[in-house]
Amino acid sequence: MRSKNNQTRAEKEAPQPTEYKFKKAKHEIKASFKQLATSLYKSQNLTQTRQAIVINELIESSSPGFEYFIMIILSCIITTFGLITNSAAVIIGAMLVAPLMSPILGLSMASLTGRHIMFRRSLFSVLESVAIAVLLSSMISWLTYRLPFGLLAEMPSEVLARTHPLPLDLGIALAGGAAAAFAMARPRLTAALPGVAIATALMPPLCTIGIGITFANPSILFGSLLLFFTNLTAISFAGIITFALMGFRSINQQKSRGKLPKSIRISAVLVMLITIPLAILAWNTISEAQFYNRAKEAITEGLSPLTDAKLVDLVITRERDTKRLQVTIHSSSNLSYSQVVTLQEQVAQRLQVPIALELINIPIEKINPLVPPTPTPAPT
Repeated sequence: MRSKNNQTRAEKEAPQPTEYKFKKAKHEIKASFKQLATSLYKSQNLTQTRQAIVINELIESSSPGFEYFIMIILSCIITTFGLITNSAAVIIGAMLVAPLMSPILGLSMASLTGRHIMFRRSLFSVLESVAIAVLLSSMISWLTYRLPFGLLAEMPSEVLARTHPLPLDLGIALAGGAAAAFAMARPRLTAALPGVAIATALMPPLCTIGIGITFANPSILFGSLLLFFTNLTAISFAGIITFALMGFRSINQQKSRGKLPKSIRISAVLVMLITIPLAILAWNTISEAQFYNRAKEAITEGLSPLTDAKLVDLVITRERDTKRLQVTIHSSSNLSYSQVVTLQEQVAQRLQVPIALELINIPIEKINPLVPPTPTPAPT
């Protein structure tokens, strides 16, 4: 008996294999993370009284009323004029006025808790806000274009900035929606809601849609529409997740524990669907940037043997299968036709795509104070 006990003790005291130690450490880390997550979850759970207060506030703020639509109209006017005048400060001010965040969080809460009337009211608020903002911004941009103010001679950069959404915009909207839901549920954090409204811009994309409709520009229209739906879907999904983590539950989920709510699954699918066009646009943007850098290097290399010509500006547009390059240079001497043809052949060979080169030569004159100009005889 003693020999068996000594053998068992020796086996326990023997050094364990590395694989066993790794599994044991992995199990301990996983348990510690689970314990941390459980403690955080319990600490963030709200009382039943506070949950009822938050739900009542969202029901009241997401229901359409006269004051709500007045704020929508005013924020749309401010945003549209800010986009037209290319003023970032005015656009930021309009974000603070727009009350669109409340009905979107109402959609999140109604989807999670199964309140159909609240969901219907919040949805109607969002749809009516979208219709008012698009129609009003279209009218304002049309009148501005017709009036002799010289505005919208070319599309402002603030408008163009809302037409190329990227996956980064999805990440911003997710974080902003989570912050908005968390601040809504915590009475001490309501001061953070204006900052969330600025981060997750909702009214500027809507007004950009109206501008795109006025000028019948499909790239502006569809780009801003995708940005708005990205923000709307991401904020709603992040709000559902945040409210769920803070203890909000529906009656149906209490009966069937252990299953994800249907609203979370649907919102997750919508977020994934939105990610696909955003990834495609991001890939196109990266490809265009890489092509621009390659074209710039090829033009600079081709201009190096041509006296003192320097590249000033490069604009690339696409016409079917041909890339059109509008090149602006500074040079003290005019380039000949044969030199431009040679430059075009070199750039096309370097880029391996058919291109159409258009060269704009801005002449410059170099004056050295140490070298006086040669006097020229005056005409008699």
